[in-house]
Amino acid sequence: MQFDRKALDRLLLLNDKQLAQVVEKLATEYGLDLSAAGITVKNMGELRRALRAADDATLQSLGEQLKGGKLKP
Repeated sequence: MQFDRKALDRLLLLNDKQLAQVVEKLATEYGLDLSAAGITVKNMGELRRALRAADDATLQSLGEQLKGGKLKP
């Protein structure tokens, strides 16, 4: 998965419920444990702040980490 500023901006336009659904879907597909990262629907504001503050190197790193994850068939 590629994360760039344009994709990130589109995600940030979603409301909290929609953003949480996208995050949960990605986590399920890539086998990520959101509870370990403390990500819940209740703290979407914190996630939004972190995503807005992410620089291009951080976004690239996130994309690389997801590539290393196991996409479920």
